[in-house]
Amino acid sequence: MFIAKLTYRNSLSESILTTYTLLKVMRGRWAAAAVGASVAKGRAGAKANQQAQAAQAQQQSSQQQIEAQQRQIEAMQQQKQQPQSQPQSQQEDVTQKLQKYADLHQKGILSDEEFQKLKADLLSKM
Repeated sequence: MFIAKLTYRNSLSESILTTYTLLKVMRGRWAAAAVGASVAKGRAGAKANQQAQAAQAQQQSSQQQIEAQQRQIEAMQQQKQQPQSQPQSQQEDVTQKLQKYADLHQKGILSDEEFQKLKADLLSKM
């Protein structure tokens, strides 16, 4: 009976020791799994932040391109409007020069060729 009790105690101790060891091993594995999950979550968050920053940078670049194109369009529109709206004094100056050339042509100082050439040059500057 003493041997049976001793054997029972040894087997019970081994069972408790095995269970304790198993719990320690499993606790370590659970901790490692938790750490691994935390690292994976951190990496996923960092990747999402990088993608968001890249998207924001691309959006800013696109906005700057749009603004530059709008400025170009406005500049082109202003250039189109400027020749059409010449100052009145410039038109009067052209008219006076044309009259002067016509007078010189009538007086015979300018030939027909010279008059046509001066007239064409003057009108092309308008």
